[in-house]
Amino acid sequence: MARKSPLDKVLGKLEDLDEVNLSNLVQRLARERKLLETVFDVIRDGILVLDRNGVITYSNQQGRRLIGLKPELGDKVSLLRAAPDLAKSLGLDRFSDDARPEVIVREMLINYPERRYLRVYAVPIEGTVNEKASQQDAGLTVVLTDITEEKSNVEEQIENEKISSIMDLAAGVAHELGNPLNSINIHLQVLQRSLKKKDLTDDTKPKIEKSLQSCMKEVNRLDSIIVHFLKAIRPAIPDFKEINILSLIEEVLHLKEKELSGKKINVQLETQSKEPAINGDSEQIKQVFFNVIGNAMDAISFNSEIRILISWENEFIVVQIIDHGVGIKKENVSKVFEPYFTTKKKGNGIGMMIVHRIMRNHGGEVGIDSKHGSGTIVTLKFPRKGSRLRYIEQK
Repeated sequence: MARKSPLDKVLGKLEDLDEVNLSNLVQRLARERKLLETVFDVIRDGILVLDRNGVITYSNQQGRRLIGLKPELGDKVSLLRAAPDLAKSLGLDRFSDDARPEVIVREMLINYPERRYLRVYAVPIEGTVNEKASQQDAGLTVVLTDITEEKSNVEEQIENEKISSIMDLAAGVAHELGNPLNSINIHLQVLQRSLKKKDLTDDTKPKIEKSLQSCMKEVNRLDSIIVHFLKAIRPAIPDFKEINILSLIEEVLHLKEKELSGKKINVQLETQSKEPAINGDSEQIKQVFFNVIGNAMDAISFNSEIRILISWENEFIVVQIIDHGVGIKKENVSKVFEPYFTTKKKGNGIGMMIVHRIMRNHGGEVGIDSKHGSGTIVTLKFPRKGSRLRYIEQK
């Protein structure tokens, strides 16, 4: 049985209240509201509460400052009107109530009221996603953290992150190498005993071949672990050239053609332009798509579909990879970019960390919208040709 709050108990007795007691109750609630608003206004993060139509029903002082919400507008204004970039980033222009993710996490750049970098964390208000009776009242709580100072000290952060990541990766690699090495050792002992026999019978040959295949398989596994490790700790400096995003995606899809056909996965590629050009390192950007599309393939079942949408958004070219697979649990979304975090049985947990690093080195952004059991949208935002140079000049 659900436990009632004190407010529920009071509201349940409203009919029994006389005029004086009702007036006292209203005054008490007003004082409590004022106390809560005072607490929220001293919080350094911005807080916005939206209703199902994307209208701001509450905003604290920092939230209004970050999105430039004028005092005369107050609450009850659409977020699409007050901060269109933020609203579109949250998907308010495309999500219906039944398709809304459980959690949205991303970093983004806003230009109004001033140029700031924000870390956005948004979750539906509890009890409004899965309960059909209250679905019409579904809302969204948005927490905005100003990370502009963090971005300005990015070089120092990168170095600290490298040290921390290398330590985590080294520990992970040491653990990961143990199992295949142990397996190789066992199979080599089997081979050694077999070779000591003077006469090799037809019965022993298949066993030797099986052991050799196992050794080769484990050696390839070791090679994969080491290659990913080296990519993570020694990321190459991007070789910036004009590249066509559409061509790179088509190249990656061609490389994965056998895997896609094997799982009978249909890929829908939609674009607003046949020549979405950016400045970037083609091999590194190809690695981004290879990892993200690979994750989408792993998340979905046979006879499923992956949608890839390419669009324009101000100074960015936006690529969205959409799957309707298992999705990511709410408590795991914030861990996706951490080294060696994976929910896959055969995953190494480095892929998305590499994606995040490559996107950052290209002046881009990566965001994840996910709903456990419904699917995931990975949004990659690349500065359009020439945009990155303007960013550098303004720092």
